Order: sequence, then C-alpha cells, then structure tokens
Amino acid sequence: MSSTQPSLHFVAIDMGSNSFHLVIAREQHGIIQILHKEKRQVQLAKGLQDDGSLDDAAIERGLACLTEFNQRFSELEQTRVRLVATHTLRVATNYQQFIKAALNIIPYPIEIVSGHEEARLIYNGIAHSQTLTAQNLVIDIGGGSTELIVGKFNSPSHLASLKCGCISYNQRYFASGELTKEHFKAAQSAADKQFSQLSNAYFKPHWQLVLGSSGTVKAISDALNSLADEPQALNLDNLNKLKRYLINVSHIDQIQLEYLDPKRIPLLASGLSILISFFKRLSIHQMQIAQGALREGVLYELSHIEQREGVKQHTINSLAKLYHIDPVQANNVINSIKHLYPQVASKWKIDNYLWLLNDAATLHEIGIQINSRAHQKHGGYIIEKSDLPGFNQQQQHLLALLVTNQRKRIDIDSIAQLDQDEQTLLIRLLVIFRLAMVLNIGRMGNSIELITVIVDEQTVTLSLSNNQYFQNDLLCRDLEQEQKRLLTLGINLRF
Repeated sequence: MSSTQPSLHFVAIDMGSNSFHLVIAREQHGIIQILHKEKRQVQLAKGLQDDGSLDDAAIERGLACLTEFNQRFSELEQTRVRLVATHTLRVATNYQQFIKAALNIIPYPIEIVSGHEEARLIYNGIAHSQTLTAQNLVIDIGGGSTELIVGKFNSPSHLASLKCGCISYNQRYFASGELTKEHFKAAQSAADKQFSQLSNAYFKPHWQLVLGSSGTVKAISDALNSLADEPQALNLDNLNKLKRYLINVSHIDQIQLEYLDPKRIPLLASGLSILISFFKRLSIHQMQIAQGALREGVLYELSHIEQREGVKQHTINSLAKLYHIDPVQANNVINSIKHLYPQVASKWKIDNYLWLLNDAATLHEIGIQINSRAHQKHGGYIIEKSDLPGFNQQQQHLLALLVTNQRKRIDIDSIAQLDQDEQTLLIRLLVIFRLAMVLNIGRMGNSIELITVIVDEQTVTLSLSNNQYFQNDLLCRDLEQEQKRLLTLGINLRF
C-alpha cells in the first residue's frame, strides 16, 4: 500500500481598505494551482475616524472576516501563510489593537506594507497572471489609496502610491448620496492634484498596455456593460457616459445597473471620479482589466521564498551602491554580529532576525555623505523615507531605528512609541548591533574569536580574553561608555 505526502498549501490574505481577499493554492509538480478564492467587503477604511483611529465596528468587521478565513485553511496539514495589510492599517493610529486581537484568531503575523511595496506586489501578481509588454502602466484604485506602476515586461520600474481611494473619496465628496456635477468636479479636482505629483515616467504619449487591477475598475466595467447591449471598452468617452448617467439619476439609491454587484454601488461615483482623472491627466486612450492583483503577488512570493529574499537583498545592495558605502567596514561589523548573535539568539528568542542585523550593518554608514558627525540620524531618516522593495512597514521601521541608534545617545522616545513586544525585540537587536559597532570603532576591528556573551532578561555579560582586557585599554573605555548608554534601555552590561 503506497502512502502519499500531503501537499504543501499556500495561503495569501490581502487585507485591503475595502475588501479582504483569501487565496488558497498548492504546488503540483512545480506549478501553483489555485484551489479557492474568497472576498469579503469589510470596508475597513469606513471606520477611520477624524483622530486617525479605527472605530470598534470596523475592527469587529475585520476580525469576523479573519475568523471565517481561518476556518477555510486551519485543518490543512502543511501550510505557508502570509497576511498583508494595506492603506487603512498603515495610517490607523490604533493599528496595534487590531493586530493583537487578530493574533488570537489567526496565529500568523500581519505585515503592514508601504504604498510602494503594495504597488510592487500588485505588479508581481499581474506579471504572474498574464503576458506583459515593454511598456506597461497599471492603476489599482483601492479603498484608501491608489497605486500606479510603470513596468517593462515582468519588472516594475516606477512605483507610486497616492492618497486617493474610493472609500475615502466617497466619504468626502458623496457622503450624502447625491450625484451632482459639483460633487464630481470636486472629487476629480482632488484626484487631479494627486496625479499631478507623479514623475515624468508616468506621462508618455503612448502605452502598449494600460491595466486596471482593482475591484473598482472591474465594477466600473460592469456598470458600463449594464448601459449597453454589448461589452463596452474602458475609454474616456464611455467613462463620461457613465458619469452623465449617474448625474441624471441624481442619487446613489436610484442607480440600477444590471451587471453591477449591489455592494459596489455606493462606491461607484468616487471610483469613477478617480479613474476619469487618471485618463485625463495621463492621456490614457484605453484600458484593460488585469488578470492578477496584490493577493496573487503575495501568493507567488510566498511559494518562492528565495525570490522574495532576493528582492530584499537587491534593495540593500542597491542602496549600498547608491550611497557609496564602504564594503570593508560593513563586512567587519557583519562578522562581529555573526560571532555575537548565535550566542544570544535562542535565549533572547530572536532566532529569525540575523538578516535584519546584517542589513543594518550593511547600511549603517548610509548617512555619512550628508554629515559624518551625525550620520546615524541621517541614515535612519534615509531608510525610513526610502522605497524599500521587499520590506514590509514594520521591517523598514525597525531597520531605520537600528541605524538611527547604532551609536552615541539612544533615542528612547522613538523606541517608546513601539508596542511592548516590538520594544523588547528592538532593544535586544540593538544591544548586539551596538556591541558589534563598539568592536569596530575607528575601523580598527578588535579580535572577536575569544569574546563570549551570556544574557538573561536584563543583563549582558561580555567575557574578554586576558590579552584583550589588559592590552586594549581603548576597547575597555569604549565598553564603559556603552555600559552607561545601555542602562537607558534597562540593560546592564558587564564585562
């Protein structure tokens, strides 16, 4: 009797501002086979309040959806799961409240991705789902933001995330339900200002392929098809025809479009306003509906982990090259980290973060070209504000904090803004990073072979060889200085 191994399943969850999406797939002979897709209109962005927090009702809708999604795959034997959250959780001031509650329902971390990372994942999903050309332009109109991507075949070249979405614009310009020329004009004017911020790369006289990848674009296409007896092209004439229809019916409650999902009706006018602005500002002639989107991008990276890690490494290497970072000094710090880290990783429960320390070491001198005396502050700012493909929002923020606090006075206030678990993680990584920096002050690397480290919750004991202690007075003085600084983090350094 032959036994078969259970298939490895991949689960991708896209937690958008309007809808949550679930995709379950498996690998069959090297091919990804989609087994199940599901969508819930959670409208998370509808719960954003004036103070920037997410209201309880929106949090409950999101958690209820995750509870249902978890039931779809919790019985599968072998799973690799990735949850990605976008605009609303990016901006919500109480996002940690949602994430902590979600962990009690679905035991996997939620990655909050930046707008640029969201755009990259969208393009990746499309590239795996259809054939692209040498000149592609993609728009994805979400509930809280709109992502635009320029790409050549399977590679994106320009990524942008704009602060305009169908839910946020609906609340701002169509909250009363009235569909007037004035409301459309105000919404389009606001979208115009957003599109005008794009770089010149987005303004070409001709594109080989223009794609819309969101549910908003699909809903607009369905609405157009409802106005005619045959399929309608996505062009400016037809978009204006739909706009005139909406103005004529005068109110959202009066919209009757056969092929349009009724749940999409309240967001039709706001999404249409953004799309019309896009067509006008960028001189678009015609658009097609994309085959894939963000969730497919997440799925395919999930099934090829080495590809995702390759994106991260390419990002770090590109920054190091752009800012002419000294590879010898970076490598010296990395070698010190590699010696210290294995001695403490298990005890401190930070086993999966060596890559983050290595990336911080690679980029620790990124700010030197701006000001060598305070390069750590400039370096942290550069990392925090840069587009870092492959990194989610938390990873990018932790990387920036490591670089900012690599030496001298520690910015306690910035660390205090993290939640308790993130604080503990960052402090422990920072101890290793700062000790590695001490061992390489002045570019005179100290011998590390005989250095041992023992840790408990609040104490770090560094043991030096007799030769190191008696012959290297500078190292001991540097460690004494570090002793005082680590005390501000509640860490007692002994040596």
